[in-house]
Amino acid sequence: MATLVLSAVGTAFGGPIGGAIGAVIGQQIDQNVLFRPKGREGPHLQELAVQTSSYGAQVPRIFGRMRVAGTVIWATDIKESRSREGGGKGRPSTTIYSYSACFAVALSSRRINGIGRIWADGKIFRGVAGDFKTDTRFAFHPGTEEQAADGLMASAEADGGTPAYRGLALAVFEDMDLTEYGNRIPSLTFEVIADDGAVTISDIIEDVSAQRIVMPPADTVIGYAAGGEDRQAGLRSLTDAIPLSFSADPSAFDRIDARARSAADPAHALEMESDFARVAGKQEIASPEMRTAPVAAVPRQLSIRYYDPLRDYQPGVQSAFRPGAGRISIIRDFPATIAANEARALSATNLWTKYEERATIHVSLPLDSCPYRPSMLVKFGSCDGIWCIRECEIGSGFAQLSLTRSNPVHHIAPGLSDQGRNIADPDLRAGLTRLVLVDLPFAIDAPSAVSDSPRLYAVAAGDSGWRNAQLFASGADGSPGAYIGQIAAPTIIGTASGSLASANPALIDRMNYIDVELHNPAMALSHANDAQLLAGSNVAMIGREIIQFAKAVSLGDRLFRLSRLIRGLGGTEIEAARHAADEDFVLIDVGSLLEIAPNFYAAFTPVEVFALGRDDLAPVSAGIASPGRALMPWSPVHPRWNFLDGADLVIGWTRRSRAGTVWSDHVEVPLAEETERYRVELAAGDGSELSVSAETAEPQVIVSQAQVEPFRENDNSQLVVKVYQIGAYGLSEPLDFQIPL
Repeated sequence: MATLVLSAVGTAFGGPIGGAIGAVIGQQIDQNVLFRPKGREGPHLQELAVQTSSYGAQVPRIFGRMRVAGTVIWATDIKESRSREGGGKGRPSTTIYSYSACFAVALSSRRINGIGRIWADGKIFRGVAGDFKTDTRFAFHPGTEEQAADGLMASAEADGGTPAYRGLALAVFEDMDLTEYGNRIPSLTFEVIADDGAVTISDIIEDVSAQRIVMPPADTVIGYAAGGEDRQAGLRSLTDAIPLSFSADPSAFDRIDARARSAADPAHALEMESDFARVAGKQEIASPEMRTAPVAAVPRQLSIRYYDPLRDYQPGVQSAFRPGAGRISIIRDFPATIAANEARALSATNLWTKYEERATIHVSLPLDSCPYRPSMLVKFGSCDGIWCIRECEIGSGFAQLSLTRSNPVHHIAPGLSDQGRNIADPDLRAGLTRLVLVDLPFAIDAPSAVSDSPRLYAVAAGDSGWRNAQLFASGADGSPGAYIGQIAAPTIIGTASGSLASANPALIDRMNYIDVELHNPAMALSHANDAQLLAGSNVAMIGREIIQFAKAVSLGDRLFRLSRLIRGLGGTEIEAARHAADEDFVLIDVGSLLEIAPNFYAAFTPVEVFALGRDDLAPVSAGIASPGRALMPWSPVHPRWNFLDGADLVIGWTRRSRAGTVWSDHVEVPLAEETERYRVELAAGDGSELSVSAETAEPQVIVSQAQVEPFRENDNSQLVVKVYQIGAYGLSEPLDFQIPL
């Protein structure tokens, strides 16, 4: 546009010559002002950490070990799956929807050796051991020139046009579970292992430049990501962070020599004994010019942004400062994995290099046998210090040189540096699943309500990284069958060391204690005060007895000692005298129990279920002999008796109810059975076969003198009495006591 306008104006005022001049001026304005081409840049650090799926997005060349996000190059629609949990016997079922995705991520445009850890939304998704924390199938393609098309991608693309993406390293995920990520594909970052060990700067430069730039072996980095729209952009981030000198042999146009400026050896500086050239032929040459830029013109602070290997490759910043005047501060992105102390030394070397190079000389020297080349170190007799040739222009009988002061002694050796604190997501293994079935005498979500079905719950745990497991009923052949549901969280479980002694359930047990070994080191138990106990804290099941504990003292190595116990909760006091060694310990937690619907088993018959966790090679099983305690009436309590004047024996007791855990009116508990009925059995204390049994509809029974007298005649000193409450599904545990005769 400016070319046309200024050409027309020039023609009007100056004729054809004026038009030509105007066109040239307008062309310069077009190229440099109005339509100046957009500058191209290499990758910023943040670009390597954010996953994209843009068409035409650059895929960097990865060296060493780096953490990169990559580019999603292929994906299917998110897949929806449905499963049902619960239901049966009049109870509604719950339909659970889950979502998964299949997609591929391009990681490197250079061949890599493998993939280490993977993070999803900043959390560990794949651990050091190669274990995935969420269900998925995974395939890796290293990016060789011979790799075949991925099987999943080929099967999903029915037209057969799936490329093999040769020369591109890929990570392919199949049916990745999206539940933990809000039913969306999370932002993934990958620990890419491109080479074994550290890589040298020279290897990186030679690879990116297609072997046109040659550099002697120098410093190494743990990893580097070379990206950009061309090779020059791929090298710019490296050369901006590491000061390099380049030179070329006029006889070898396809080769450029490079070296680090800090690696220059002053002992190899060339002594220039000739005077500066004044005249070349009959042409007078400009006099030598030496300039020193003001201190304020160079940076006072220079910072390097890098990736820190000790902080899971998170970006870090190390800065160097100099004293004196100036306010310029520079921050440079260096997409490399290096230690914090090396980054600090690099920033200091950069800063002092710029400080030294503010001194420049422009001279003309007569041509002689010495081949002047950029990056050469020279000394002048009339100028102090060592100078490095930056530009060399060969004229007629002389060479015009531009030089900067070079002082390699300011190369800073790595020292101590604080890289900051790393708050890393722990890499925990799930381990094998431990499954336990818990038959509770009440519904965990309604302990004071009457249950019309068994209350069987499944709990599970594994190692510290265990998260969940799928639960299956037993099939007809004894193998895993119908899907029951998911155990959504681990439960604190363990094993009792020894056996818990019996105690009076009406009193707080201050005499006994039990040591419990928890299943993994991440589990812990804590104390509870009286208010917390009344609110339901620290409820546990040991064997088949439900207890509460007020004190939990850590003995080390996963072992806790439980004391100050409340025994026999939920009508389980009969179990206080039935403990065996090495029983299961389960901390009752509403959030981690999975109720097994009654349609998956039958009450009072053996039950076996299977669980499958992430690290389980095969389903693990657990069984219980006779589930259904929630259907059974509770045993009576508080026995009493007296002999009437006629020698009849009156025996009484207090009724308990499955619906009476909350004694709200302090008068009577509700009747939870169809009818109120009891069975009373009397036996001789000496073990003889004498016995009397009776049933009654009230909480007492009268035993006639005629029924009692045979026990006295056989010289029995006491009667053994058992009282049962009769329910729709059977008898309660007995109230057992003795009456002296």
